[in-house]
Amino acid sequence: MDPSTTRTGELLHPAADGPFFTWDPAVLPGDGVDVVCAELSRLAYADLPRIAAELRRIGFDLLATLRSQRLFRAQAEADGFVCRDPRTDTLFAVFRGSETGNLDDLLANLLVDPVEWRPGMTVHRGYGTTFDELRGPLDEWLLDPPGRTIATGHSLGGALATLCSADFPAAELVTFGAPRVGTESLFLRQRRPVRRYVHCCDLVPRVPPAAFTEPDLHELADGLLDNLGPPEGWLAAASQAALRQTARLAVGTVAGMARARGWGHRFVHPGALVYLDRQGSVHVDPAAATVVADQRQARRDYRAGLGMPGSGGDSAVLLAALASLSAALVRGDKGAARAAREKLFAELSRSDPLGRVVVRDLADHAAIHYVRPLLTRAGLPQPGEPPR
Repeated sequence: MDPSTTRTGELLHPAADGPFFTWDPAVLPGDGVDVVCAELSRLAYADLPRIAAELRRIGFDLLATLRSQRLFRAQAEADGFVCRDPRTDTLFAVFRGSETGNLDDLLANLLVDPVEWRPGMTVHRGYGTTFDELRGPLDEWLLDPPGRTIATGHSLGGALATLCSADFPAAELVTFGAPRVGTESLFLRQRRPVRRYVHCCDLVPRVPPAAFTEPDLHELADGLLDNLGPPEGWLAAASQAALRQTARLAVGTVAGMARARGWGHRFVHPGALVYLDRQGSVHVDPAAATVVADQRQARRDYRAGLGMPGSGGDSAVLLAALASLSAALVRGDKGAARAAREKLFAELSRSDPLGRVVVRDLADHAAIHYVRPLLTRAGLPQPGEPPR
């Protein structure tokens, strides 16, 4: 896997980077259900006829379609689906991530207020509201499933799958690049295994921050600033120093506003981390220092692959927009939040003349980067390769 070739299309149009299921799910080695989940999560971005055709081709039954009327400006045909592998009697509740090609949806609810979603359960307001609009068709299939049940999804889809596993404790949870969804209270009812995959520098699992405190906000900002690389020349060094000072001031401002609003919650991830490193190897619950070192090297490799070994501080717009977005959301200023979000997404998704995403932390979020390592691990062909 060569992360330096992450194309904008791979990030924004996951279903276009096909084909799907160039391998037979019926002959997977061992319990290969996670690679099935990864491919189903990518398939969820396709239109409904494609979803139905692909499921039929691999012998899966399409049982229900999930639809939301709230989150997306331009409605897609489906926000997820329920399917079953009749050979193993395994049921999959699959949730679609942010709408294909719509950056406003990609990280639309980066930082938002916590609310009580179910009695005693505190969650991210946007995710809780969205899941409740999709929940109706799930009762028929998930309340009393006859066999194995799995909730899965990529990005926003992973957040919704997380809520699904809380509402339907019989379901296993398998997510890919999912953001934080709620506090520890959300996971008290979960009874089944959780596997939470994160690909290297992927930004989305780091938002919302664990808490609106200086250390947690600094951690988020430092990861983004690491994309700058070493400054070249005194002017670039001065620019980066000024940028980092701006980051410290912004963090202090946002943390102070959060304290004033009484935001003492901590958002957490469910289960142990399953980390996909820069070379595509899989690590279960690695040490934090190991992850940080791998991410730093990955960003260096990415800059080198793009021919951008260093930066003079051109991420100032990105950091300023992130600080503005955080402050606007803490204030509850929807207009200011929308404007800051648009600036942030435009900077994060910048591409070079070859159409490659220039910020590794967003490039690593592409759904295909979750499929490829699991295919390699299972000894299966990559999308577009002939069957082995």
